[in-house]
Amino acid sequence: MGLVHHMLYPRCTVDEEYHEATLMKLLQRTDIETLDCCLPYSSERESRLATAIRGCAYERVTFAIHLFPLRKFSLSTLISAERSQVKTLIREMVNQAARMGAYGFIFASGGPPFRELTNKHRNSFYDFTCWLCEILETHGIIAMLEPFDYDFDKCFAYGPLDENLELVDRVGAKFNNIGIELDVAHLPLMREDLDSAIRRSQKWLKRVHLGNCVMNDKTDPCYGDKHPALGYPGGEIGEAELVKILSTLTEIGYLQKESRGDLVLEVNPLPGLSEDETVVENMHRLNDAWAKVNLRESIPDVRR
Repeated sequence: MGLVHHMLYPRCTVDEEYHEATLMKLLQRTDIETLDCCLPYSSERESRLATAIRGCAYERVTFAIHLFPLRKFSLSTLISAERSQVKTLIREMVNQAARMGAYGFIFASGGPPFRELTNKHRNSFYDFTCWLCEILETHGIIAMLEPFDYDFDKCFAYGPLDENLELVDRVGAKFNNIGIELDVAHLPLMREDLDSAIRRSQKWLKRVHLGNCVMNDKTDPCYGDKHPALGYPGGEIGEAELVKILSTLTEIGYLQKESRGDLVLEVNPLPGLSEDETVVENMHRLNDAWAKVNLRESIPDVRR
C-alpha cells in the first residue's frame, strides 16, 4: 500500500521547501509500504531527499515525472530541437530516479491530443520510449507508461488504453523493463469499463493508482482529472467500484498474499480534512471494500 506525494501535498510542485518537508514527513509513515514521488531541482534538497529515500523502509519507491511540463512539451514531438530539450530534462530525471534508488519511472505521453495523433507521432513516441527504456535499463529501473484521457481533460496522445497496450507490446519486444501503471481514476474519463481495462492490462501491469474523478458536474472544483479522494461526493469511484477493482486485481493474480502488487492512493485531501485525516479515511474505505472481496488480510486499521 502506498501514497502519491505530489497529489496529497499539491503545493510541493511549486514550493521546494514544502516539497522537502512534506516528503520527509511521508517517509516517516508506518501505514504505507511504498511511495510515488519526484525530487526538486535544488541540488542540496535533492541530495538530502535521495539519501533519505534510499534509507527508508519502503519497498519499490517509484519516481514520477510530476515536474515535467507535459502540457507544454510532448514526448512524441516531431520538432528536432524539442526532442533534444525533452531528452535533456528526462535524462536528468532518470539520474534523479537512480540517485534515490527508484524501482520504477512513471511517464506519460503529453500532447498532441489523440484526435491529432499521426503515425509520425506514434513512431516518435515509440523511439522515445525505447530510448527511455535503454537508459533506465542501466540503472535497473522499470519504465511505467501511464494512460490518460484523450478527449475529456488532459487530452493526451496516449490516450485510449489499447493504444498504450499496443505501444508497450511493441517496445516490450525489445526491452524487458517496460510496463503499464494503471490509474483507475483515469478509466472513467477514458470511458473504460473497470473490469475490462484491468484484464486487458494484465500482461503489462506493474503498478496501480487508486483515485477518483468527477465527470457529471462541470461546476465542481474537482471536475475532470483532479483526483479527489475516494468517497468524494459526485465522484466516479465509490465503494462498489472499489470492490470491483480489488476483485478483478485479485482474480488476475495481481493481489496475492505471496506476491502483492502495489496499490498506491493518488488523492487530494478531502474538504474539511487534513492530509493525514484523508489518508485514514481512505484506508477505512479500502478496508470496507477488502472485507466485501473476502480477502484474508485487510489494510492495517491505522488511527491517528
